[in-house]
Amino acid sequence: TTGGMTRIMQALHVPQTEKYSRTSLILATDPLSPTAELAFYLIETLADSTPTFAEIEDLPRPILGGHLNGGSVKDGGLGSIKDGGVVVSPCGRRVAWTDTDGRICAMALPNLGDYWAANATELEAFAPLSYTALPQENENGEPLVGIGAELTWSPGGRYLAIEHSARNQFSIISIADLGEIDEDGKISNATGLSADEGYDSKSAWDIALGRIVQATPDRFNSGDVFWGRTAFDMAIEDALGGSGNSKILPTATTLYFLTDRDVMLSGVSSPWGTRAPSPHFSRNKCVYALPLVADEGKDEEDEEGDDEQLIKKMFGGPYSGGGASELAMLRETILEEMEAAQKEAEEEDDAKLQDDVDSIEAGDDEDNAGRRWLKAKNSSADASSTGQPTTAPTPLGDNSTTGGDLSDEAEQSALTPSLYPADVNISFGPKADRSLGFARRAYRMSNIPKGSYATIVSQLKDDSALILLENGDDVPIVKIFSIDDFPSDAVDPMPVDIPGMEVVSAGLSTSRHQLYFIYKLPGKYRTKIIGNDAASVVSMLIKDDKFTKNIVDNVQWALSIWPSLEYQQIYSDAWRLLRDYYYDAGMTDIDWKEVYTRYLPLVGRASKREELDDVLRQMASELSALHVFVYGGEYDTPLHDDIFLEMANEVSSLGATLRRSMEWAGYVVTSIPERDQDFALMDGKSIYSPLSEDTLRMSGQRGLEVGDVIIGVNGESVMNNPSIHMLLRGMAGKSVRLEVLRVKSGPSPLLTRKRRLAPEINDSESNDDAEEVTPEPLIAVPLTPSDAAHLRYTAWEWHTRNVVKDLSYKAGFTAGYIHLRDMSGGKAEDAFVRGFYPDYDKQALIVDVRHNHGGNIDSWLLDVLQRRAWMYWQGRATNITNGGLGWDEQFSFRGHIVVLIDEKTSSDGEGFSRGMSELGLGKLIGTRTWGGGIWLSSDNHLVDGGIATAPEIGTYNKKFGWGLGIENMGVEPDIWIDNDPHQTYGGRDAQLEKAIEVLKDWLEEEPVVLPKSPGRHRDMSLREEAKRCSA
Repeated sequence: TTGGMTRIMQALHVPQTEKYSRTSLILATDPLSPTAELAFYLIETLADSTPTFAEIEDLPRPILGGHLNGGSVKDGGLGSIKDGGVVVSPCGRRVAWTDTDGRICAMALPNLGDYWAANATELEAFAPLSYTALPQENENGEPLVGIGAELTWSPGGRYLAIEHSARNQFSIISIADLGEIDEDGKISNATGLSADEGYDSKSAWDIALGRIVQATPDRFNSGDVFWGRTAFDMAIEDALGGSGNSKILPTATTLYFLTDRDVMLSGVSSPWGTRAPSPHFSRNKCVYALPLVADEGKDEEDEEGDDEQLIKKMFGGPYSGGGASELAMLRETILEEMEAAQKEAEEEDDAKLQDDVDSIEAGDDEDNAGRRWLKAKNSSADASSTGQPTTAPTPLGDNSTTGGDLSDEAEQSALTPSLYPADVNISFGPKADRSLGFARRAYRMSNIPKGSYATIVSQLKDDSALILLENGDDVPIVKIFSIDDFPSDAVDPMPVDIPGMEVVSAGLSTSRHQLYFIYKLPGKYRTKIIGNDAASVVSMLIKDDKFTKNIVDNVQWALSIWPSLEYQQIYSDAWRLLRDYYYDAGMTDIDWKEVYTRYLPLVGRASKREELDDVLRQMASELSALHVFVYGGEYDTPLHDDIFLEMANEVSSLGATLRRSMEWAGYVVTSIPERDQDFALMDGKSIYSPLSEDTLRMSGQRGLEVGDVIIGVNGESVMNNPSIHMLLRGMAGKSVRLEVLRVKSGPSPLLTRKRRLAPEINDSESNDDAEEVTPEPLIAVPLTPSDAAHLRYTAWEWHTRNVVKDLSYKAGFTAGYIHLRDMSGGKAEDAFVRGFYPDYDKQALIVDVRHNHGGNIDSWLLDVLQRRAWMYWQGRATNITNGGLGWDEQFSFRGHIVVLIDEKTSSDGEGFSRGMSELGLGKLIGTRTWGGGIWLSSDNHLVDGGIATAPEIGTYNKKFGWGLGIENMGVEPDIWIDNDPHQTYGGRDAQLEKAIEVLKDWLEEEPVVLPKSPGRHRDMSLREEAKRCSA
């Protein structure tokens, strides 16, 4: 890759009919463009092809973008495309992509036969290809925004299935008709034209945008599309003698997809109970199938088509099994229909068709044998019936030669193009159909159970079996759902067990002829390639229990990189990604090109990655946006990223504060962090100090106390080293033997060695009357540095909560306390639940978001805190004071709330604080916050894994405008008070004390009391009315 000057973003195989060449479509940065813009390239990938992207002189010419017409979308360029955002059609004639400006684009690729036949001069004269940006809405008015969209081509490249967000944020599927492809279409810029005459890249494969039809309703999530067929289609194909060419993808007649429409609420059926359980949906999905019915009025009819229509009319639906099939059987069985097709073939003297039918009837076809094995419930069936190929079959377009001349016969065969896959002319129904009649043709594959499916990996070419990837408890699970032959609709699930290996992902090649599975072994990744057919799946996936066949050898893969050249590429990439990811396409009127030019000279002076980071920070800081961070990447480290060296040199901790004492010839314990003892797990961890009573009593030992002394580690005196931590390197998680003096905790009576107590430690007694201390052994397990930091933080939280309880008690009211370290995911939610629900009935609540790192759960917190009590429950013996149901809305907080903030409250911690203020839920106390009000997703990574994050999603409201008054300004507290550093070190928290003071005054002004009972119950017997009635 030109020593690092080029970044390959994506490489995709381009299937083709010619057998003499392999071609790949490359998306890469173009070092010939001034700012390393993205470009598309077509390159040959034969074994003996000339290397490309190795030298500047060898760079291929882009077919789009780069130095030809690259740049931002705003300036008419290609813009930036996210990793994995490009898809090539299985027929190899079209390509589509999404970009960071939200566009969905499609383009016709040149006829590769003509393209590679052109010489270098003629290729230079090729004009950049043109592409089509799809409309921003489908025909039903739902938005078609490329951000987060997933694209899937139909086999013939006519249709593009788009999974995208509807206006209500649910994921839906739309199908774009990009025009029927003329199979004989050729690019007009053939080799006969001169360079002076110019060339036109127009082709019969060009995009002719038609309808964009909504294929699923917007009442649930749908996606993970696969264009496939049903068992019914395969039965028809078998009856008519097979497809005739196993290397051509069959016509897709069904759109399979995953949807959560039929998934029920999970786990919680009622909001009653502690912690206010909320009904929620699980991540389970079901498999649905959408029939792609042909528009019969436009399809050409032939004799074979008549046969196909006859069978379809006889047997109706795709799964007309069970009792429904008996109606068809009254007239003629499926086997009789097959025989009728055979007789018709004999009358037409079609020997090939007859041979194929005989082969199917005889059951000796290798692929059909694999199919039968795949569908067998007994997994120990005879493997010999599959043929067990040792390599994956070589499909159309994946053939290559490794050198040498072809024979005349072979050359003639190789140059004869085969047919492309065909797409059915789909009958979508009326335009802009508000009833969504086309979408509501879909039906559920009821015999495939719901599950936490990640994607539909594939449907086998010669079998209706579906391969799905399911999210397991720990690792993804590959599952094969074998569908019985028509008319049965039975499904046999077969999970693929790979012991000792962790599947990372699975997918399908562009041509849909191969499957790949990426899995993880200890310290390495491997890729397995198999054919997308029944026989290959049987022999290389199901039967290959050790995963040793068809493994890609990537052990020797390596790249030669010149750091100075790669630094230039990284700088240009970071600049471009900031330009194309930033939430304002106008870059808030900053001259961004001038910024690039200004800092570029500094890149050449960077001699290591850390210095390049300095340049990136200066360049990115020109945006004056606080959510710009530069981190990660490949750095030269003393330990060479060797995990064993890192562990060996990691300084572990005894989970206590120690002071070196010359008088005691050891380390005196000055504090032992005490964490919340009521919860075994805090943030998923059970961490206590290794020297505490809670830890050591479990092994029959006694914990140390403040004032005890450690004099030895593993038999070595601690005074023989500059620090006790030198003796604890690499000992995290391992047992160490400590020699301790139990000055405060008291010596063991079994030991007799004595030592005089130093007078300065126990100065209450004279030297003559001092007690004697006996050294004794202690077995402890040190912590990692991160666990030790977690312990100290948890201990601070526990201490602060106790302070709040104590101060509020003295002030005459009840208060709860919650500290949120961040707003990220389950750990932050758990922290809120632990702190809020036990104290929801208190008169006051302190929510402490000081030092909060941000996240994205502010809306959930605000939702809980906005609940209001509007009615109360009282039974015969229970009421709101003795543990009864309380009030409705359940667990709504009725008291006063104070939020503590400081200069390190950042990102979503600020969003939460601003929400509390704007919604009138509480008062803010502390200091002005950090000032980051533009959100980000941190997905614009650089080539070496580093990143210069781009603020991507702006925030606003009517009162504050852009940034909510947070960006670059921070949230101002209602009451300003700072903590004095010296007093804080001594244990005082002035901000917390102020919160107690404010809450006390607030409660005096607005008391929080429980409502009184309405009094005597109303007489509902109607006795008085009965007295007034006369007979």
